[in-house]
Order: sequence, then structure tokens, then C-alpha cells
Amino acid sequence: MTVRRCLLALLLLGTGLLPAAAAEMTETARAERWAGLWHALFGDRPVQDAGNALIIDAPARAENAALVPITLRLAGPLAKDARALYLVIDNNPSPLAAVFHFGVLAERSEVATRVRIDDYTYLHAVAEAADGTLYAAQRFIKASGGCSAPEGNDPSLTRARLGKMKLSFVPPPRRGQRTRVQLLISHPNSSGLQTDQLTHTYIPADFIQQIRITYDGAEVLTVDSDIALSEDPSIGFGLLPRAPGEIKVEIEDSRQRHFTQRWPLPAATD
Repeated sequence: MTVRRCLLALLLLGTGLLPAAAAEMTETARAERWAGLWHALFGDRPVQDAGNALIIDAPARAENAALVPITLRLAGPLAKDARALYLVIDNNPSPLAAVFHFGVLAERSEVATRVRIDDYTYLHAVAEAADGTLYAAQRFIKASGGCSAPEGNDPSLTRARLGKMKLSFVPPPRRGQRTRVQLLISHPNSSGLQTDQLTHTYIPADFIQQIRITYDGAEVLTVDSDIALSEDPSIGFGLLPRAPGEIKVEIEDSRQRHFTQRWPLPAATD
């Protein structure tokens, strides 16, 4: 993902696609921007309109641009065999917000997170089917200033609990039936665009780059992420329990710190 992100940044710089006054962009300019982003991410690969097979659930206008809830819902064959799901925030400084890679034990009907949004923009979601076909959906959202918004928590408290995680299940796990897992991670996920309120200097970027979730060693979900994820990132995903076991979450951030936590999966009942 690091190489892909670097290439994407270079393309934006070289083609004038860096966002500016996004709230005033015409629909033609927005379409051109998305075409450039698509080429940077997927080259000349064709895309199909996902229709109802991929839905972006997001507010039309964000109450807090630094903490915008996003849910991506898959239906039909994509909910059974999608291998990856891309979330692109077109007018963010780093548009590729996250890539969700589904493992063998993933229940794919939805994934959820919270993101920062820098300006009025289209959100694009792209699902990659098992055969490599790409399906895209879009939604417009009104929000601004999320990438440079100050930290919402006391920085000293955030760093004191750096890397700590919480995991919850709704409903309680039942063997062979979907349960929704909610993962909360304590991390500033600093964008590099925020300023210290006392010194008025920029806070260095410090963000989670990858989250890897396994269940008894089998892949459930891997998330390649970036500065767009909110402070204290949240990831919601589906799991198909098969037996009591252990869920492990491994995290790597932009400063090469590693965090690992394990939870015994509550005894799955029939």
C-alpha cells in the first residue's frame, strides 16, 4: 500500500488534481478528479455501477467533520465473495482512506468506520469481486475542516493509553451465525495537518497504517488505512464464529510501533 499511496500523491501533484475550494467545484471538475483518482488506483481496469449491491451509508451533512460515521453495505454475490473494499474520499489530502481486505472468516455484508473529511466531496466505494471485477458506488457529503480539526481528547491521556483496544460483540456469538464485532483503538491518528493549540506549530503525522484481525490464526479482516481515519479509530465488521477460540488484533502505525491484543471469543452456542 505504501507504493500505491506514493504513486497516488505524485499523480495528484503532477496533474493539478490536488483539492482546492472543493465546495465550489463543478460536477465536471468532480468527475475529472474521480477519473484521475481511479486511474491512479486501478489503472485502465473497467468498472461497473454497483447499483444496490454496494451502498454507502453516511450523513448528507456531517455534524463533526473530524468524526464522520461511514458504513459500507454489500448485498447479493458481493456480500458472499468480495475480496476487498476500497473507501475513497475524493477531496481529502490523501484520498485513499482505507482498503478492507476480507479473510476466509469474514462476514462481508457491511464494514463501518469513522473518518475525517476535509471539504465538500464525493465518497466513492469500490468493491473487488472474487473474479477481479470492480463495482463502484458514490455519495456526496457536505463537511469541511475535518483533517485539520484539533484533537478532541487531552493529548496526554490519548498517548497514555496509546494502542489499547476494546472489542465487543452484538449479538453474542452463535456458531455459524453472523455477529457484529466493534473494535475501538486508542490512537491520536494525527493527520499532520493539525496544529498544537499552545505552540501553534504543526503536530507531526502519527496514524495507523494497518489493522490485521485473525480468529484462531485464520484471516478475518485486514485494513490498510491512512490519515482519514478519525482519532481513536473504530472498525465495525462481521464475523462467522465456528467454535470458541481467540481473536487477535495486530496494529502497525506510521512510526513503526506495533500493538497486539488478544481476546477469547465467548463460547459460541448453537
